[in-house]
Amino acid sequence: MEKTIHGGQGSNSLFGSNGDDMIVDPTGNDWIDGRFGNDSISAGEGNDRVFGGVGNDHVFGDEGNDYLYGDMGRDNPRILGAAILGADNDKLYGGPGDDALFAGDGRDSLTGGAGHDTFVFQFHNPSSGVDKNFGPNPDHTTIVDFDPAQDTFAFDAVGLGSDGHDANFVNHAARGNQVDTFYSGPADGAHGEHVVVITDRSFADGSAAAKAISGEAAGDIIAYFDYSSMTADLGYVTSENHVDDFVHLGNVQSLLHLAGLGLTASDFMFC
Repeated sequence: MEKTIHGGQGSNSLFGSNGDDMIVDPTGNDWIDGRFGNDSISAGEGNDRVFGGVGNDHVFGDEGNDYLYGDMGRDNPRILGAAILGADNDKLYGGPGDDALFAGDGRDSLTGGAGHDTFVFQFHNPSSGVDKNFGPNPDHTTIVDFDPAQDTFAFDAVGLGSDGHDANFVNHAARGNQVDTFYSGPADGAHGEHVVVITDRSFADGSAAAKAISGEAAGDIIAYFDYSSMTADLGYVTSENHVDDFVHLGNVQSLLHLAGLGLTASDFMFC
């Protein structure tokens, strides 16, 4: 049975039960943890920090500059078993404000909404396996509304700052946190840059994209158009010509659209 939890005025700390909860807090800078179950959380106005926990959660940051996690947060272990069983497919909605949305395992969906939003990835190998709802090798995170004019990708690199539990990106930021080498253009013009955006061809997957460029190495990131999913994808190079695809850009549905985004080095950061 669903439990309803209401926050009061001011800034609150709210915790869900081991079941399915509806948690609503209309105002304040709140800390909300849904814990177990398939929860619906609305944080309301204020600069909130919200954790969905284990389960298929819907998390709404609403107004304010919020930090939203579908799972247990950056400093806690991954929910690998839950994701493989189809029990950690979360939907995060930032709403108005400058929000940080953290992707986890499972089929997460991230919608930043209005404002300058940051989409944070802690690991490049989101859990796969047999999803009870979607079959073998389920898709992973989808960003619904990425806009390079105001949004940013951020990658949690091992040993960089206060990297999170199991963070496994490679830090390629020589100055500040911005990626140090970047290329966007035809595949045959790429020569070992740390982020490559391919704008002249589409591919069946990230490994096929990696074979079309030269000089890539483990830790590099490739953005390309995937004609099998009809979305732009980001993939992480694990070794020569091998790539872990970890996110779809759901609002980029043609190669021409990907080329027209005008992605630059400033869209790719490390944290």
